[in-house]
Amino acid sequence: MDKISINLLPPEFRQEELKQKKFYKIQVMGVMIIFLMAFLTSMSIALRILQSHNISQVQLSVNAQEQKVSDLKGTQASLLLLKNRLGVIGQYLGTPSKQTFAYALIDQLVGTAISINALSIDRTGDVSIVGLIPDSVALETLIESLTTKEKNENKISQISIDSLSRGKDGVYRISLKIKPR
Repeated sequence: MDKISINLLPPEFRQEELKQKKFYKIQVMGVMIIFLMAFLTSMSIALRILQSHNISQVQLSVNAQEQKVSDLKGTQASLLLLKNRLGVIGQYLGTPSKQTFAYALIDQLVGTAISINALSIDRTGDVSIVGLIPDSVALETLIESLTTKEKNENKISQISIDSLSRGKDGVYRISLKIKPR
């Protein structure tokens, strides 16, 4: 059973209807394209805002790190100076000199008998000491160790006491010069 269809409408009406369908499809496609463009635009704006925020956070972090580095420049200069000084000291540490010999001699002979306030050793090895001695026994021990050849192992050629005084507190103040051999 075949269906029979009869179209009583004029052909212009049919063409007009086809044109309207095409126009409706074009309108739908246009609206879809507009929505798609609006979506893509909003996505790119959101990504731009997010990237700007991330860039500003990274910039703040970089600035903080740069500040830390610039704060450490003074420390670096101090460390470099200390390194250079230690290098110079290291050069002379193993090298015997009159100053190191005199210092070792004074360290050996004086011990804890005297509280040294000032100690100076010149280039020739002459030693000047200013110090405090608590009592006469310690003073006698110090003088004996400096003057006895057996105790100083004949390493001292001359000793001169510039000043010796005893305070009301019983403490002796002494200033002496030692000339090693």
